[in-house]
Amino acid sequence: MSDEEFGEEGAGSSLITPLRAGELKKGMYAILKEKPCKIIEITTSKTGKHGHAKANITGIDIITGKKVIDISPCSHTMYQPVVTKTDWTVTDIDDEGFVTLMDDNGESRSDLRLPTNEFVLDPELGDKIEAAFNDDKEVVVTVQAAPENAKASENTEVIVNMNIMQN
Repeated sequence: MSDEEFGEEGAGSSLITPLRAGELKKGMYAILKEKPCKIIEITTSKTGKHGHAKANITGIDIITGKKVIDISPCSHTMYQPVVTKTDWTVTDIDDEGFVTLMDDNGESRSDLRLPTNEFVLDPELGDKIEAAFNDDKEVVVTVQAAPENAKASENTEVIVNMNIMQN
């Protein structure tokens, strides 16, 4: 199980990096309408009467899974969230939906809840994790960390995926 890094994180690093709207590409992350999003479509219009080409950007909010659409002049600065993904093994699920997770180094945490049916990308993810865990399967979840908006001082973490490990 490997960690997937999408930027540098550590002492003195920022949770966001500036980027011109015209440099954004499909598959990249960007802050759209104050939400961290993965870009699924981007189109640019020609320069108009007032001289600015516009980027029409469609993305999926990586915390809620909802679709977000934003428009920005290509020359203007937008922000790209630093997104990290880490794999954790589920060791327990309590009655309130909090999950106890352990990483490859034996470090554990119990501060995340199972995803609810409001998680648009996979409304049944929390139920699938709980069912597999209750069937005594080894469940590995992916935790994604990203700033909630451009002004956030810390990352928001959510469970976004699961895998069942084969023995």
